Amino acid sequence: GPLVVVAPHFGEIDAIERDLALFTDLPVSVFPAWESEPGERVLHDEIFGQRLRVLKELQGARSKERGAREGTSILDPQSSILVTSIQSLLQPVPSPEALVRATREIHVGGQLDEEEFTRWLVERGAHATTAVELPGEFSRRGGILDIFAPDAEDPVRIELFGDEVESIRRFDVATQRSLETLQSTTVTMLEPS
Repeated sequence: GPLVVVAPHFGEIDAIERDLALFTDLPVSVFPAWESEPGERVLHDEIFGQRLRVLKELQGARSKERGAREGTSILDPQSSILVTSIQSLLQPVPSPEALVRATREIHVGGQLDEEEFTRWLVERGAHATTAVELPGEFSRRGGILDIFAPDAEDPVRIELFGDEVESIRRFDVATQRSLETLQSTTVTMLEPS
């Protein structure tokens, strides 16, 4: 697996990450610690999204999507570094099985029942809005479904023709402009623990 660097305190993670980036060409990822109590955690929390991204990378659930987009997975098991802290490692994480159950993969040309999918999103804590702005939100207009997954850096726009997925694009929240066309995407909806 990746080389794991464990800091004695979560406040030291950023300094270690910067130092490693300066002295190595290997990708460096961060597994942060929650700074809030379990009852205060929300889907649109940046730390929740970052922890979820790292867990999915470790599990390999995103390797196809990110590998196709960037040429390599961020947490390539043979050549990457993960920086974390003792506090981060002591905090609970979902089981690999829970991650698999909470993840849906959507492909261009595949089938997607919009009603069933939006019901699935709501059952897992997503919020319907008129326009997505925060992780954990989705918007539905005609044959267009915008989703901002908690672990995503940008939302995706899925265009449907009936139940067939015609296109998937990442877009900028502020400008609504497309950033990238994708062949597939994963959506993981998991309540923060």
